[in-house]
Parts: sequence; structure tokens; C-alpha cells
Amino acid sequence: MTNYVVCPDCGYKLLKAGDGSNVEIYCPKCKLKLRIIIKGDEITILKMLSEKV
Repeated sequence: MTNYVVCPDCGYKLLKAGDGSNVEIYCPKCKLKLRIIIKGDEITILKMLSEKV
């Protein structure tokens, strides 16, 4: 299954990913660094501690 992931702060659509994905990405709109983990039906979005770019 393909999932669309949006930034939890600003709502910007970041990417689409499938099961087993493990991604680190900066939101191009608000510059928040995120780690996205997809395992089965569970999607985890973690805010990474870093200074905004």
C-alpha cells in the first residue's frame, strides 16, 4: 500500500512511501527535520532535534 505523508506542522505534502520505508527529510516549506517510519499499518513521524536550515 502507498501512503502519502504530510508535515505535522504546516501540512505540506512531503512524499509517498510504502511499507518498510525509513526516511529522513526536511520539509521544504517550514524547514522542520522529520524521520518517517512505515511498518505495516503503522506510520510514525518523529521531529528531529536540529536547527532550522
